[in-house]
Amino acid sequence: MLFRKRAWDMMREEFAWVDESASLAEVVRALRDSQQATPENNVVLVLGKSGSETRKLKGAVSVWKVLEAVDECVLRDPELKVVEESDFDKTFARACAVCTHTSLAGHMDADVPVLKPSDPLPVVLELFLRKRRGWAVVEENGKVLGVVLVADVYRELSRDMCGAF
Repeated sequence: MLFRKRAWDMMREEFAWVDESASLAEVVRALRDSQQATPENNVVLVLGKSGSETRKLKGAVSVWKVLEAVDECVLRDPELKVVEESDFDKTFARACAVCTHTSLAGHMDADVPVLKPSDPLPVVLELFLRKRRGWAVVEENGKVLGVVLVADVYRELSRDMCGAF
């Protein structure tokens, strides 16, 4: 049964995305909103306009990239170390605002794991393991069709594995 499963069988057609001109704040909002419906989601796709209506995949911003940005430009802000306790919240809020209104250029991962809709489950699993990512994009003819999350792969594997015992 496992070899009959394809990427399109597991992909989610609803996925978080932002335009390539978005700020990190917009990514944080898109990820937060997406996680309300799908708590295991940890990625926002970055799409750009191509010549037609189809949006082209430019990259992705994972929750890890957001945390790296927070570490770099908020938690390491030298002003946070020298402020009085009463000013800390205001200084922290300012650092967060500055950080999240930066462009995605330094936070976006352009090396996106991509699957074809017809890729069988072993190919999907191999890509996840090789790329060490918890997600992959399903794309056909330059058009993003959906996203497969590691939770989706595990769900399929465990369903068939438990049925074998």
